[in-house]
Amino acid sequence: MIKKISRKQFLLDFPEIPQSNYKTDEYTFPQVYDSYILTLSSKSARGHAKLLGVELSKLMANLNINNLSFLGDTRLPWLYQDNDYSPVKQALQYLSVNKVSKSFNGALNVDLNSLPEFIIHFFWLIRCNAALPYFNFTDTSFNIVGSICQYGNVHLSILNEETDEVFEKALLQTKFVVFDDNSCY
Repeated sequence: MIKKISRKQFLLDFPEIPQSNYKTDEYTFPQVYDSYILTLSSKSARGHAKLLGVELSKLMANLNINNLSFLGDTRLPWLYQDNDYSPVKQALQYLSVNKVSKSFNGALNVDLNSLPEFIIHFFWLIRCNAALPYFNFTDTSFNIVGSICQYGNVHLSILNEETDEVFEKALLQTKFVVFDDNSCY
């Protein structure tokens, strides 16, 4: 299930979620305990999108996280940019079916059952719509902050030691591999 949360309410609940203000040139990010870039081996972009959804869901389940909330780092709406590429059109349609309007710029809370399909569409939006904001995700306890880059890698920041200890064990139960470099491009 996908639940919409107003931007204002989400920022009241999670004031430390990463945010950018291009007018003031300010960027906020929470204090991080450790960070990782997670990658997957795949043969095609379509296969990667599908595997990414499955493995991210598995990782979150192993961390006892039941849902993730996604929010753009600017006030731009989710459906800001049209695109004629078929997977992006499908992603835009998926969001429309889930009642995300052209003006909605709030958070989307996605439960683990819906996460694999959501990530497939989310991947294509990120990969093909350069004008979109950076979207970050977090859990309801604010133990992690993550994002998925245009290359399909998960950039994950662990916000406390307890979660980091559990993360290392949870990661071993997935197909994710920690990227050894500081950047994924």
